[in-house]
Amino acid sequence: MASPLRRRLTLACLLLTLWLPVAAHAGKGAAEERGPEWKQLTAEQQHILAPLADEWPKIEGPRRTKWIEIAKRYPKMTLQQQERLQSRMKQWASMSPEQRAQVRDRYKKLKEMPPEKREAIHRKWKEYDALTEEEKKSLRQAHPPRSAPASGKL
Repeated sequence: MASPLRRRLTLACLLLTLWLPVAAHAGKGAAEERGPEWKQLTAEQQHILAPLADEWPKIEGPRRTKWIEIAKRYPKMTLQQQERLQSRMKQWASMSPEQRAQVRDRYKKLKEMPPEKREAIHRKWKEYDALTEEEKKSLRQAHPPRSAPASGKL
């Protein structure tokens, strides 16, 4: 039969064995969840993600990870794709948090639509994109964007 001291030591070792992995993870958790800071990115990543530099401290960890993944794919993109990405990052960086939330919400709704409805929207967008700047301006004036509800909810 084990002595009380031996039982305590065994219990202490068991608890320590269970606690150490949790404690080690807890120490890193907040920093890992936050993602890398701007200065921790490689020079190439900083160059690619430059339009987001001022916004980087405000970007949540999972979104930082997504941007880093995009930066990894960037060198394999065509020049046209790279230019489009740079343009979109600049647009994104210039948006307010509310505008970004609206864009995310619209994207989510679009992804949830049936494929045929998404295709119809895609066709209409292509038609709009083919218009001249003058035609686009005329359409925008004829159909101004709806303002957000006063409550701030979308």
